[in-house]
Amino acid sequence: MRSTLFKANKLLLIEKDKQSYIPANCLPLEYLKLIIPHAGLYFREDEECEILSQHINAGPFSLWMHDIFAKDKIVLLPYTPHHIWTLHFMYEDSLMIAGGEKPPYLLEERECNLFNLHPGLHPVPMEDNTKILSVHVNIRPEFFPKLMEKYPALRDLLSRTAPPVSCVLNDHPHPISAVCDLLVQQILTCHYTGRKAHIFIYRCILDLLLNYAQREAHAHEPFLFSSLEHRETYKQLFRFIIEHPHMNCSLKELSRMFELPAAELSQGFLQHYAITIEDFIHMIKMMATYRLLRKKNLSLPVIADAVGYKTPAELVKQVEAYYEFKVKK
Repeated sequence: MRSTLFKANKLLLIEKDKQSYIPANCLPLEYLKLIIPHAGLYFREDEECEILSQHINAGPFSLWMHDIFAKDKIVLLPYTPHHIWTLHFMYEDSLMIAGGEKPPYLLEERECNLFNLHPGLHPVPMEDNTKILSVHVNIRPEFFPKLMEKYPALRDLLSRTAPPVSCVLNDHPHPISAVCDLLVQQILTCHYTGRKAHIFIYRCILDLLLNYAQREAHAHEPFLFSSLEHRETYKQLFRFIIEHPHMNCSLKELSRMFELPAAELSQGFLQHYAITIEDFIHMIKMMATYRLLRKKNLSLPVIADAVGYKTPAELVKQVEAYYEFKVKK
């Protein structure tokens, strides 16, 4: 019995002191399409499971993405050598965290949670023929003061008292918002390498945290009936903004287009997506700008015109502030 249990235990690094990545050519062919060029890779395969882990260091953030397929019943043993807070996004299936002395906790598919994890192992059973994608952003508490100083919107989230034991920090899990979905997909499909990738992925991670902080700040507020009643309208608005990064629509103009009072449109969008309409428009415009800046043979005036800025100077000012880098002129 001991050997069977030992064999079923699968160490899963969710943080690591010294990285020892493997080259991409060590992976089975079917995994190559999942690789993020900027990420470091780990892979294990045996009779019970296949685990592809991808890791990206982004300043104070440590991003991990685990594609896990359990062929047989296993017990994942997520391990961190450090005290971390980890913002976790669950995709493809659900898992139950073994309770031990605490009640078990469900990691529900398409939900996110913020965990306080102390050094050690954190067992998670996994049924046979189960496939998950686990995405998490780790932050060590020693980085909190500088992050709170630089990004005041994170202050309420990161200033909480860290419990002396490993536990979930939110009262209830949050559904993964469409904004977080978009940001995770931007990371998973990022083809940049080196500094270009670092700049872009750092901002995506920051926006994930800002979106989660907004959700937590308003977690106990009731969802307005009008927000639920016009759910499809907000989905249409969300898609409209993504598909028209060059447009500079005011709230008043969007109110007319989508036939809802401006205040109602604004509040409902915030409740559904945990970001204001204005900030989401800016996010999409910045992503489009960054993509165009990374293309060859496009001048600043051409890019400014394509994304709806009156002058190249205004474009440069906005994108440098958002992504925290200097544009080559």
